[in-house]
Formats: sequence, C-alpha cells, structure tokens
Amino acid sequence: MKSLAIEREFGSGGRAIGMEVAKLAGIPYYDGNLLLKAAEDYGIRIDLLKNYDENKTGSVLYNIAMLTSVNRYENQMKINEMFYGIQETILKLEKEGPAVFIGRCSTEILKSSSKVLRVFIYSSDMYKKTCRVMETEEVSKPEAKRLMERKDRQRERYFKFWTQQDWKDRNNYDMEMDTGILSIEECAEILLAKMK
Repeated sequence: MKSLAIEREFGSGGRAIGMEVAKLAGIPYYDGNLLLKAAEDYGIRIDLLKNYDENKTGSVLYNIAMLTSVNRYENQMKINEMFYGIQETILKLEKEGPAVFIGRCSTEILKSSSKVLRVFIYSSDMYKKTCRVMETEEVSKPEAKRLMERKDRQRERYFKFWTQQDWKDRNNYDMEMDTGILSIEECAEILLAKMK
C-alpha cells in the first residue's frame, strides 16, 4: 500500500478525507502535529514553530520583517532548521510504512518516492465549501469567505516559499479531487483504492 500526501484548499474537506482514508486503511495520519514531533526530534523551540508556521512564512510582511531584522541571519537559520525538521520527520515517518500526510509541502517532500500518492483536493462548489467552513469553524458566511481566501493565500505562499512551485499546478500532483462533485466518503474510497 502507498502513503498518501494531500495539499488542499481551505474548506474543501481535505483534512476529513485524509482522516477517513487513514481510518479505513488502519494507517497513521499526520497533519500540523508534525511540527510538534519535529520540535521534539530536532530540539527546536515550540514557540518558534508557532511564529513561523504556514500563517507567516512566505508572506509579504514576513519577507519585509526578515530583510529589516537585526538578527535576520539568525532568524533565517532557525526557520530553515524548522522546515528541515519537518521535512526529515515526514521522510522518516513515510519510511516506517504507509501513512497519510496533510499539507506542510508533503506532496513535494515525498515526490521522489514511488510509494506515495500525491493529491490536490479542491471544491468547485463555493456554496458547499462555504457551508463546510461555517460549520467547522463556527463563523458567519462573510467570515467564512474571508477565512477561505486568507487561508488559501497563506498555503499558496508557504508552498511557494519552500518549494518554488505553484501550489495549484496540476503537474505537482498525481491526481486532483473535486469535493464539489464527490463526497468526502467517495473521495476516501477512491484514494484508498488508488493507494492499494
């Protein structure tokens, strides 16, 4: 069985799909908790990881702050150390056996492995996507739309910052799935069949 690496639009249900695949296959599931594991394995301070995660790395304000920072070399070294920790953790976990990896450039980190299915999950149905965000995040419709735009922009910049690749480029993935058409359960079943 192959591992599964997922990049996803915010509100597409990518996390739920990954969790469902992991449950059906009986394999581990890894998402943002990888940051904590990387911190433990590589001695990186957890407060640093929180400061330089997807939300900031690669943003315009972050880049300006890095260029003007007195300690920019030291900060850049810490940030690179953090990403190296995440990358090494993903590679080690994948070697231990099949698993599901969500985000954190896992599709790019694992691209050289023939034992990994790399997938981008999106939704062509803005109504379904907005409703999903309203429900999971417990926000109003206008706030859900703002949140989707902001989170996708952050994910796109994070991916570009670390990989120099376009997050939405189909060539970065083995397949794409549209949750505007397919249900979470249908996506999980299709992916599980492809992984086998």
